[in-house]
Amino acid sequence: MTLARLFLLVASLNAMALGGGGMMLAGLERELVGGGWITPGDFAAGVALGQSTPGPLAAFTTAIGRAALGLPGALVATAGLVVVSLGAVWVMGWVPLAWFRQARVQGAVALVPPYVTALVLFLALRMVLAGEATRPWLPILVVAGVVIGRVKKVPTPALMLGALGLGMALQEAW
Repeated sequence: MTLARLFLLVASLNAMALGGGGMMLAGLERELVGGGWITPGDFAAGVALGQSTPGPLAAFTTAIGRAALGLPGALVATAGLVVVSLGAVWVMGWVPLAWFRQARVQGAVALVPPYVTALVLFLALRMVLAGEATRPWLPILVVAGVVIGRVKKVPTPALMLGALGLGMALQEAW
């Protein structure tokens, strides 16, 4: 793993992570743990550290970058996170607001929730295929939550808060 490859990996995963930083987990694990660059324990520690800090969930990439390539890896992984967001904001600054009011653009934006839903369902399927034997009901719970949330048109922030509360309750009960 080189610094340039780590940067491109994080930046490309971040660009596709429309559902949040959690969507980056599978790609980072596949490339870094599967490629032998970090151990599964280092990966889990990085995710735990990222979740315990304030700010976006994707902050775990800094810890994972450090585990893979030391301090330069942490800086490069963080830069991979920041450059995509700043680039998107910079590009959007040049687009007139009237463009966003066009029917085609609004139609494209309307595709984001189904895309994110499909990603969540895919991750639930991966949990089933990976044999998450300790919690076999978890993928079923994920799918049920997504389906109910979309059918009932529950606002995304309410779904997120509900999932957070349920996750905390289940972790305490488990």
